[in-house]
Amino acid sequence: MTEKRILIVGAGTMGGNYARMLSGGRVPGATLAGIVDLNLDRAIAVLGPGATPTHSSLGPALTDLQPDAAYIATPDALHREPVVTCARAGVPILVEKPLAITVDDGQAMLDSVERAGIHAQVNYSNRWNPPYARAKQAIEAGEIGTVRSFNARLSNVIASPRDRLAWSGQTTSAWFLMSHCLDLAAWLGGRTALTAYASGSKGILSGLGIDTYDWIHAVIRFDDGSDGVFESVWMLPESWPAGIEFNFRILGSNGLIDVDTTNQNITLMGKRPEYPGTITWAVDRFGSFLDALDGRPATVVTFSEALHATRMLVAIHKSLESGSVELV
Repeated sequence: MTEKRILIVGAGTMGGNYARMLSGGRVPGATLAGIVDLNLDRAIAVLGPGATPTHSSLGPALTDLQPDAAYIATPDALHREPVVTCARAGVPILVEKPLAITVDDGQAMLDSVERAGIHAQVNYSNRWNPPYARAKQAIEAGEIGTVRSFNARLSNVIASPRDRLAWSGQTTSAWFLMSHCLDLAAWLGGRTALTAYASGSKGILSGLGIDTYDWIHAVIRFDDGSDGVFESVWMLPESWPAGIEFNFRILGSNGLIDVDTTNQNITLMGKRPEYPGTITWAVDRFGSFLDALDGRPATVVTFSEALHATRMLVAIHKSLESGSVELV
């Protein structure tokens, strides 16, 4: 297999992580073509001066570097322009979740990749997280009967929106965290959402100058009568040792599946509690993208599937404002 040269678009947390992963040779069959960021200094800082080609504009980068594919990791609301630009250039795309924060943007991106006839996926990476991959196998094998309900909680410590995400005031814990849970529910259950009802509260983060919700609770009703209850909190105390909380329950007609990846299956008790990362799957996820590019069987997250998640999230945010049940 010829190595694919991957262009990173957006040098923030995710873009920087993937750039280091590719440049370090951790993804068989892929290498780093370069990094693009509107802030050129930020692009250079990912690997250091001279380590890889850097650009402040996507168009010239595509022309100069001729990448085999692009990974787009711009902020949630800023995916449309780079996706459309790459599609017009005929460059295959892996874009960070959520696909978009408006249905219009999501549909425009879906239309652009379909017109271009390119391979394009969305990085809902938990489909490659081993516990969820095993849950999918169990559900498809009928081990818990028919899926009837989901109950999921994915939250971060307050330092995440306060210190680690410069644009947290332009998104919410639902877009940033709950989106993973909604994608997993649709994927694991194989069903379409009909309605959403949500509630949440502001105060703690807005008091820090970050105009976003402290927490969001949502109920999704699906087309087969099943439902899901979802929670994302963005203000867990900094004393929470794991940094995240991620619990996911799938209730079936003949059993249930409980997934808890909060503590990574190991606890080290030295001077303080520590939960080393052991359930790593980013390399497998990117490898699957490469397999699909080459026409090999692979798990994928299509733009159509990701647009379904965006529709759920848009309905959730409408419900937060209206206080009513909203159609998906």
